[in-house]
Amino acid sequence: MDGGASGGGGGPAPFLLKTYEMVDDSSTDAIVSWSGSRKSFVVWNPPEFARLLLPSYFKHNNFSSFIRQLNTYEIREINWTLDFPDNWTL
Repeated sequence: MDGGASGGGGGPAPFLLKTYEMVDDSSTDAIVSWSGSRKSFVVWNPPEFARLLLPSYFKHNNFSSFIRQLNTYEIREINWTLDFPDNWTL
């Protein structure tokens, strides 16, 4: 997986930078976007997120691996129900 929890060097880990870039890209808002508060992000369409976005930013298309990596940085899922998309808090 890209970018370990320690991050090395003085700046943010590559995983965090790539995730921020992916979420912040307004052209992907139908798939993933910031919440209204911008303190969390929402994966609106997990299958499309895995199929289209993950391989563009990371060396895999495995949504579960992405979630595990988020958990490494203590980024947790919030407000999850069957009727609500995957929502991750920073």
